[in-house]
Amino acid sequence: MKATADVRILVVEDDQFFQRVLQKRLAAEGYQVMTAGDGRDGMKAIVSFEPDLVISDWMMPLVDGLELCQSVKTGLRESAPYFILLTAKGEISDKLLALETGADDYLVKPCDMGELLARVRAGLRIVLLAQDLRRTALESRGASAELAALRSENARLRAQLGLVASGSTPDTPDAAAPAAPAAVVAPAASAMPVRRPPFAA
Repeated sequence: MKATADVRILVVEDDQFFQRVLQKRLAAEGYQVMTAGDGRDGMKAIVSFEPDLVISDWMMPLVDGLELCQSVKTGLRESAPYFILLTAKGEISDKLLALETGADDYLVKPCDMGELLARVRAGLRIVLLAQDLRRTALESRGASAELAALRSENARLRAQLGLVASGSTPDTPDAAAPAAPAAVVAPAASAMPVRRPPFAA
C-alpha cells in the first residue's frame, strides 16, 4: 500500500480561498496536492496527475462537479479515483443524485475540516486496498502464465529424454540398423593328383 507521501489528491474548487485552505490542510497531512478551478481543468488534471482521490465542488462554471464525476467514473471505471463531492445542496434528492451518478461520498458545505479529513482517510483506505487487489490479481495472472510455460517446457524435456533413452532424438532420424556380417567364402580346394593303382606284374 502507498505511503502517505505517495498519495495524490486533486482539489477542484472555484472558490479560491477555500481551495487554498483545502490545499494547505491536505499538504500538512503529507499528501501530494494539485488544484483546479473548474471541472474542465479538473479533467485535464486527472489525466496528468492521476490522483488517488478527488475532492470537488458541485456548482462550478464550464463543467460542474457532477459532470466531472460522471465523466471520470464512466471513463476510468475500476481505476477511477475515489470521488468526494462538496456542495451547499443539502436536500436528500441532491445527495441521491450525486451518489447515483458515481460520487463515493458527499459532504454539505460549510463542512467541518476534521470530518472532511476523516472522510479522506476512509476513502483512501478503500481506494488503496482496491489498487493492491488489482496489483495482486495482475501478479497472479503473470505467475499462472509463467507456471504454464514451465509445465510446457518440462513436458517437452521429458518427451525429449524419452526419445534419447529409446535411441533416437527429436531432431535426427533413427540410427540405421547395423549391417549383417558378410558371408565367409571358403577358399577353393587345390587340385590333387589322382593316384592310379599299380599294374599287376
